[in-house]
Amino acid sequence: MSDLAALRDLVEADLDDSGNAVWATGEIDRAMTKALHEYSLIRPQQIAGTITLAADGREVSISTLTGLTRIVRVWYPYTSTAPEDPPEWRQWELWGSTLYILDGDVPADTLKVRVYYHKAQEIKDLDGAAATTMPAEDEETVVIGAGAYAALEKSRSSVGEAGVSTDTPAHWLDWATGRLDAFKAQLQEINRRETLKIDKRVPIQEDGWARDNLRDGI
Repeated sequence: MSDLAALRDLVEADLDDSGNAVWATGEIDRAMTKALHEYSLIRPQQIAGTITLAADGREVSISTLTGLTRIVRVWYPYTSTAPEDPPEWRQWELWGSTLYILDGDVPADTLKVRVYYHKAQEIKDLDGAAATTMPAEDEETVVIGAGAYAALEKSRSSVGEAGVSTDTPAHWLDWATGRLDAFKAQLQEINRRETLKIDKRVPIQEDGWARDNLRDGI
């Protein structure tokens, strides 16, 4: 999978600015961050984490689940050496960094909680990420989105300014609008594809906090 430098080169090629005469690398990277954020709302990383309880009680700290954007399912009790079959899915609420388990026996500190959750996708070297996590087949989607956001920003910031490019803010706006439409269409297709993969046999709890904050990008 590609790193930031490789994807940045693709965006610059789309913008016909491989020499960075118009867009600085920082501007490209910012546009990449925006596109990756939009993509992550549709196809986030799907992570399974295990929490060792510090004490008895229904309140469970999720501070060890870094980057969490949404909890999908909670399994308790969970035995890592011999996972229960079938899993015991629990009802829950989320309050800040505290997961409150609503039903079943009160969790005991001798047991563990398995949490299935989402987190944002990453690109190696973008905002300090150690690896690229999005599938290779979706990289072009993020490249298209990054080019669109870079052109949109340039169309706004360059109004009334002289520069090395013969393109006008109106040109960049027209080009960006077309690319943004293509980006949104590809996101819709990815969303359709991901929806078809959801296992309907086990209901996914739609927690209000997680849904609202995922929408807002928190």
